[in-house]
Amino acid sequence: MQFFLRQIGQGPKGARDLTREEASEALGLVLERAVPDAQIGGFLLLERFKGESAGELLGFADALRARSAHIAPQVEGLLDVGSPYDGRNDYLVISPAASIVAVAAGAAIVMHGEKDLAPKHGVGVIDVLEALGVDVEAPPEAVQRSIEEMGFGFLRQRVFSPRLFALRDLRDEIALRSNLNTIEKLYNLAGAQYSIIGLTHMPYMEKMLEAARGMGFRRVLLVQGLEGNEDAPTHRPCRLFDCSEAGVEESRLNPADYGLTPAMPEDLAPGDARHNAEVLQTVLEGRASAALSDIVAYNAGIRLFASGRVAGIEAGLTAAREAIASGAALRKLQELRQRA
Repeated sequence: MQFFLRQIGQGPKGARDLTREEASEALGLVLERAVPDAQIGGFLLLERFKGESAGELLGFADALRARSAHIAPQVEGLLDVGSPYDGRNDYLVISPAASIVAVAAGAAIVMHGEKDLAPKHGVGVIDVLEALGVDVEAPPEAVQRSIEEMGFGFLRQRVFSPRLFALRDLRDEIALRSNLNTIEKLYNLAGAQYSIIGLTHMPYMEKMLEAARGMGFRRVLLVQGLEGNEDAPTHRPCRLFDCSEAGVEESRLNPADYGLTPAMPEDLAPGDARHNAEVLQTVLEGRASAALSDIVAYNAGIRLFASGRVAGIEAGLTAAREAIASGAALRKLQELRQRA
């Protein structure tokens, strides 16, 4: 590890990026806790200050994937939703309801996460799904069956990546985001063909796309949404990067193009997991305001588009609205609860 620290810690002029193989070896030492915590913290912080290259991100993902459980659900067009594991503090967490609606409209989706992670320690998708009554503790074989039979599954870090989970206290001590926060959004433990990921900082765009391509995704959507999450707002436009074999296409998602009722920040006031779940349940039951219903349907439509189920977001929005209005989305939630 001292060798790696010297390579990346020489400042702007002297430091170099590690090769993919070196990055994998270095993070392997971290995950195995084969070196002192001081060196682990130094490595994570130096990589943050230097800025990870795409090759390094791929190497880090290699090390993590080699020490994690994998599943291979036999479904076509599986969409991996890469929500930040440390959650959010300023807005409702829309992603769980949007994903359930998208599944009710024909998508197959895998979500993943963990509770109470640094640096935000915010409300995460795992917290909201649990409050909705969805199983977030299932072992790999049960998650695979759930995806195959019901179109939805959740991978908990503690279950699928226990070595990464074991670093939670150390991550808390360094108090800043590290490469681990990036990798865990895109390491694709379910072999998904499609991905939608929240983009926090623009300088990460190109390297995240390159790393995500290396995870085997056919297509990746990066959304610069609420708090840098994958949930697109309806009160303002946001950036979208669509990466496929044809290249990278940048656009601006403008909710005004779809005639949506804007959900203003006050409509999306944060709360604990139970509050999030109660609000999202009103959407699935058809009792919510037009603003809340529209933001869930909009993001469900984006997920249908991301996974290739529809040709455009407008068609996805129509399908999502029908899934809510017909009761199919609520029935899907009830089915998931019965499986818990």
